[in-house]
Amino acid sequence: MAPVSIELVDKLFDQRAGFCIRAEWGYVSAMLGGGHICQFVSNAHPDVNPLWRPPWQTIDPYSYRVGEDEAKFGPPPDGALLSGIVGHSLSFDHFGPPSNEETAAGLSTHGEGPAAPWKIHRQLEGERAGVEYGAALPVSQIDFRRTLRVDPQRPVIYCEEKAHNLSAADRPISWNEHVTVGPPFLICDDTLVDMPATRAKAIDASYGDEMVIVPDSCFEWPNAPAQSGGLLDLRETPDGRYCRYTAQLLDPALDIAFIAVSSPSIGLLLLYVFRRADFPWVGNWQERFYHENPPWGGTTFCRGIEFSSTPFAIPKRDTISRGPLFEEATYRWLPAKSQVAVRFLALLLEIPSDFRGVERISFGGEMIHIHEHKSQRIVTQAVDTSFLAGDSTEL
Repeated sequence: MAPVSIELVDKLFDQRAGFCIRAEWGYVSAMLGGGHICQFVSNAHPDVNPLWRPPWQTIDPYSYRVGEDEAKFGPPPDGALLSGIVGHSLSFDHFGPPSNEETAAGLSTHGEGPAAPWKIHRQLEGERAGVEYGAALPVSQIDFRRTLRVDPQRPVIYCEEKAHNLSAADRPISWNEHVTVGPPFLICDDTLVDMPATRAKAIDASYGDEMVIVPDSCFEWPNAPAQSGGLLDLRETPDGRYCRYTAQLLDPALDIAFIAVSSPSIGLLLLYVFRRADFPWVGNWQERFYHENPPWGGTTFCRGIEFSSTPFAIPKRDTISRGPLFEEATYRWLPAKSQVAVRFLALLLEIPSDFRGVERISFGGEMIHIHEHKSQRIVTQAVDTSFLAGDSTEL
């Protein structure tokens, strides 16, 4: 068995520094500017990175300068975030724009996490090698750490994140794993998105003039009411020009939940598995050539499937003021001088060209079983099934 190797790369992506963890099956890479997981590639599909690469040249987000970089990346509060966003980013400790007062004080969209400089704290050896890296968040007074480990033989990532509140005050926070996929993995009339969601709600009319979905409407996933009449199947990825955002509540009866993105024509499934108690919400965001302001330029095609503590990307003050949605909390607490941890798995799996998407997942022994939508077929992968319970080897 070939050993797992860890490479520190000065010019990993758009001349930005990061690291790459290589294994027998392929590799995963992450940026130090903002912490984004930017590549997850298997040797079976060496030219297909499911994670989104923006069509603009990115920079490390902490180097964004108001005035100087606004023409390219847009003004605050989005500019710093969009200057460096790639693939699977983190929205922390809020999800959405800051308030007007916070913007004036220098905060940017989706919190300090995706715009901060991250550093490597340690490289982890052993059979499941990996990297612990993280960022100090001075405004929120939180030390954030992420540990990525990989299976040496199979395309499986084990991730644990820890947030340590350094202050003497309890803090309400949003914790959002902003997974975004793009071409060549994202394909119109081919790519399917699945999750064990129940109730859902569309964002309000302020989001855009061509939302397609009835603003503020409540519905049962995946069938959203269209403004033109009828229902839209949100599992699908249609052609056209549009923007969408809906918030989905994951089934409260589940202990373990998932998001699944399958591209049958490529033969590849991207699957994230996590504890439903950590992330009860999923944001379904679609951008297809709609936004024309910088840096979007009317040329961006991507889809975010964001498992989260929080349903909507709005200022934290509004999230707290609105309270629960569908009787589910919309933020979580990080107690004073305390640490909270979450865990999730990310997997790449081979699927047939006529794959219909994911109906559900189950575990048996040391295997995860992916049950196909409206089919008897099952795709399986060996995993450490104890990891999400938190009782596997300490990361």
